[in-house]
Amino acid sequence: MSCARCGAVNLAPRGRGGGWALACAQCGAILERTAARSLDAALACASAAFLLLIPANLYPLMTTYALGASRQSHMISTAGAMLKDGRPAVALAICLFLVLFPLVRFGLLTVVLARLKLNHPAPWLGRAFRWANELQAWAMADVFLLALVVTYARLAATISVSLDLGAYCLIGAGTLTLFTRATLDKAAIWEAIAPARLPPPGPTLACEGCGLVLPTREEGHVCPRCAVIVHARKPSGVRRAAALTLAGLLLYIPANIYPIATLPIGLKPTQYTVLQGVTDLISAHLLGLGLLVFTASFLIPTVKLVGLAWCVISVLRRSAKRLIVKSRVYELVDEIGRWSMIDPFVIGAFVPIMAYNDIISARAQPAIEAFTVVVVLTMLAARSFDPRLIWDAGRAAS
Repeated sequence: MSCARCGAVNLAPRGRGGGWALACAQCGAILERTAARSLDAALACASAAFLLLIPANLYPLMTTYALGASRQSHMISTAGAMLKDGRPAVALAICLFLVLFPLVRFGLLTVVLARLKLNHPAPWLGRAFRWANELQAWAMADVFLLALVVTYARLAATISVSLDLGAYCLIGAGTLTLFTRATLDKAAIWEAIAPARLPPPGPTLACEGCGLVLPTREEGHVCPRCAVIVHARKPSGVRRAAALTLAGLLLYIPANIYPIATLPIGLKPTQYTVLQGVTDLISAHLLGLGLLVFTASFLIPTVKLVGLAWCVISVLRRSAKRLIVKSRVYELVDEIGRWSMIDPFVIGAFVPIMAYNDIISARAQPAIEAFTVVVVLTMLAARSFDPRLIWDAGRAAS
């Protein structure tokens, strides 16, 4: 098994049972953990999440009541509201991250796991499982679930609001999203699709899509297990990550300086920046939600930009210091990036159910597009960067 963080090749015994955990001998990253993970549990969670996502998209999420009238929101209406406010980038992100990608990811997972359970292999299973894994970061039903909690708490302090059937289905789907990840043993699934074999003696490389260890002569060819083009390292990984990180840093300035939304808190239309929104939650005695939004909207983007810049500069300088720490920083950056979408999702949930009049209304402001693009750029930067280059640079320096 090849470590995706440092590139070291590790040997693991076949038939390892429950409770097994394999750590990379070089960097300590966990390569496989089988405790509380099984094909049956992952299939049950993935299929249930897929089924719940359908009514979550079809039925209303929330209803507000004011001035003798009511307004309802649907998942897709959040995108429609952003488009109506002239924010097409945010509307596209909501359509992809909340509607399309979760359905595709859990649909693919359900099909792949069901065929393995029924012992019905197919040549396209590896490709389908790779696509499902690649969509893991971009399918954000669980992120929107937290955004829905923040939206409901803010609204309940000002106006009459109720959760509808779509919200309860989303709560179930978002929770099952987390359980699916906790029960899915990716290494075991890849072994079930196509068992790994010891490569012939000589230099090796690892497939980026499935981790299959192959002889170096296979570079540029299609992986026999997941059908991705095999490269020893991600092509132009440092340049792409550096360009995307720099672009994210430049957009992060207006994203925090300019208003991100106009919200009717206290029945008074007020423009908010990211940090002003946090202050409002704390003023409303919602300290926990205020800390959550501060972490997701300010702390996480800052950590991502600083962490990515450190990793890129480390490779360019061929630094051999603190390689394990840098690998773990990259892993953290790659993991937490998606949670910064909470603020755009909160505003998207606000707008369609607060369209009553000039006073009781909510609107997205220009900074929301800059903020959304920052989140996407930093996620793409993390995906473009190859952390194995950190160790390559360290070996070159020594």
